[in-house]
Amino acid sequence: MGKNNPISTVNADTNRKIPFKTKVGYSFGGTGDAIAYDFVGSFLLFFLTDLAGIKPALAGTVITLAVVWDAITDPIIGMLSDRCKSKYGKKRPFMIGSAFPLALTMILLFHVVGLTATMKFLYYVILAMLFWTAYTAYNIPFFALGGCLTSNTDERTKIRAVAQVFNFIGVFFASAFPAFLIGKFKESGYTNEDAWQYAVITIGIIAIVTIIISWNTTRGYELDISESTDSSHDNLLKEIKEVMSIKPYIHVLLSQLLFYATYTISSASILYFTENNLGLTEKHASLIYTGITLGGILVSALLGPIALKIDKRTAYIGCMFIAAALMIGGKFAPINSLPAAVFYAAIINIGSAGHWTLSYTLLYDIFEIDEFRSGKRRECFLMAYFSFCGKLGGAFAGFLTGWILQFSGYDASLTKQGPEALRAIKSLFTFWPGLFCLAAGITIVLYPVTKARFDLMLKNLELKREGKNYTTEGFEEILK
Repeated sequence: MGKNNPISTVNADTNRKIPFKTKVGYSFGGTGDAIAYDFVGSFLLFFLTDLAGIKPALAGTVITLAVVWDAITDPIIGMLSDRCKSKYGKKRPFMIGSAFPLALTMILLFHVVGLTATMKFLYYVILAMLFWTAYTAYNIPFFALGGCLTSNTDERTKIRAVAQVFNFIGVFFASAFPAFLIGKFKESGYTNEDAWQYAVITIGIIAIVTIIISWNTTRGYELDISESTDSSHDNLLKEIKEVMSIKPYIHVLLSQLLFYATYTISSASILYFTENNLGLTEKHASLIYTGITLGGILVSALLGPIALKIDKRTAYIGCMFIAAALMIGGKFAPINSLPAAVFYAAIINIGSAGHWTLSYTLLYDIFEIDEFRSGKRRECFLMAYFSFCGKLGGAFAGFLTGWILQFSGYDASLTKQGPEALRAIKSLFTFWPGLFCLAAGITIVLYPVTKARFDLMLKNLELKREGKNYTTEGFEEILK
């Protein structure tokens, strides 16, 4: 039993329901986020090796160095957003401010430059760093905002279910749509380099529009929860130590890292698999990406109601284990035709839909756990390391993919790859992502936060906020 002074001032109903139109408006931001992240995650390695003329191992190094830079920028942007005193909220000013830089850096990153090998390498490293800085300035506040519309755990799950549908629409505009555009531009007589440039300009504009819609429709909905005056954010190392002592948070971070390794290897290998193993073109690859989009939308629509009934933790574990089994099994399946590849890409998306629908709601629960433990509201700081772990997992996956291709003898100048390279590409499309997906599921098996424990904690958090008597009985496990 305990009694404290109020730890925060709540100026809105934290347990409120969010109108459906606001959920949809917020979710448009997920489309812009997916356009940026998925286009870079799916195509940058291929672009660097096959258009920019960089060796696979060095291309993987470009991706890795940019994420090392992110280790510095993510917590800084998270703290800046948490400290923001704008009358427009803590998150929304960052969203609108980063929209145009995000699109511009993405366009410049996919521009073929005629420089020496060393200068070319430096150009893409610098542009990748600038891109991830702009992406971080948008991604962290946007996803943190989803947890600051309401504290109701079921309502948060509903918001994420809607947002995930729009996320997969973004995946379509980041994968199938540009692959189709590139093919059409090339058929119309444009060079390969120009086709890529015009495609990325098109999707960059779409990303800007969707971010503006999200920013505008969430006006006035961000919860105003002000901390007590003794809640300090002045010591970065102390902040890091405090949040990293939250054991449920570590489980969420590990699952994020491992799943993004899954997703990046799988997505980045699609174009390699289509052109080399199937002997087809970018236009045909767009059909595989479309299969991913449709499969993801279907699973996301079903997953929200299921997660509300069986607990989101259990639903997440199930999605990871099923997807892992399908991907590892795909290594031994005859994926020798376009229909087979489309079908495979669609059914394994139960993993992507499960992670993106449910992982953020798992993270949002950490916001209140942290507040109960420390008396602080630092959604963006917590989101910063979650975002960084995703990018770290993606960077490691890009690095691993580049080296696997290098050691397999992959040569972008060849019209037909050797048997070893073809086997490596299929393993990247199936077996390797399956292993990481399995590991992501195992981390959440050990995650202690259940709906019953969290709801009990939330009731006592309200008492603690008001300075009344409270208890930790029944949810001690999630406070460790």
